[in-house]
Amino acid sequence: MARSDGWETLTMAQGDPAPAWPLPTVPPKFATWSIGGGRPYGCAADKCERWHAGIDLTNAPDGALIVAPEDALVVGIDRGWSEGSKAAFLRTNTHVFLVLGGFKQGSHKEFGITAGQQVRKGDKLGRILGSYGMIHLETYAAEQRTANSVWWKAEPPPDGLLNPTNYVERMVGERVSLVQTRQRHEALKALGYFTGDVAGPWTAASTEALRTAQQALGVGVDGKWGPATEDAIQGALAAKQGCSANGCAVDEGGALVHGGGVGRLGWLVIGGMAVAGVAVGVALAVRSRS
Repeated sequence: MARSDGWETLTMAQGDPAPAWPLPTVPPKFATWSIGGGRPYGCAADKCERWHAGIDLTNAPDGALIVAPEDALVVGIDRGWSEGSKAAFLRTNTHVFLVLGGFKQGSHKEFGITAGQQVRKGDKLGRILGSYGMIHLETYAAEQRTANSVWWKAEPPPDGLLNPTNYVERMVGERVSLVQTRQRHEALKALGYFTGDVAGPWTAASTEALRTAQQALGVGVDGKWGPATEDAIQGALAAKQGCSANGCAVDEGGALVHGGGVGRLGWLVIGGMAVAGVAVGVALAVRSRS
């Protein structure tokens, strides 16, 4: 899938540390890599006029309940959206502007929701339009914003657009994904596999470091950062963090020596984000990604 060169410049959305999943009757399913990508549903690369500015929370049936992810002011409700669906615009108490697209027209009236109203986390906002089948979530720096922006293909990201990846993961209690090049470089460097500039672009040296890590961690050696590789690296980071407190052994390059004790749950700051991981040897929860 095509992807904008500017997606990695986006700051991660912060907001509530534990926002509510906005589809409480729908099992979590989302694609963290869609931000900045080509338009969905088979849009040809040479015909896409704009980039995907959010993350889709999918598999929502007609009439599924939509709730507020956190305490917020309702800036707009039943606003025009896509494929006959409507959107809600919320300005949260934590200074994030949320766009929730996919409402059935008029469904907010069932719950007495009006523009200018203050809602609490978990309050009912409306219902899904079945033909749309999802919530499209966008996040922006709040300021005085009153609507979303279009991310045109030939232009940089709109002012104030934030990356909602970690925000969505926190909705379902997931650890922070290592989605940006700098985060991946820092993770590989923390484990002793990468010695280059963590702020630089992904290069052949980065891929070679990843292949070395994959071999050491016992996952398929293909030089690609897939789910199995992410899980193994997250586990190694957590184990290394536990070892730093428990005196576990590392090799000359600083990489964790596996096969010994199991580290405890730990946190490591990668790319400015606190990454939570489960120690090596413990089954890792797999998010539903598609």
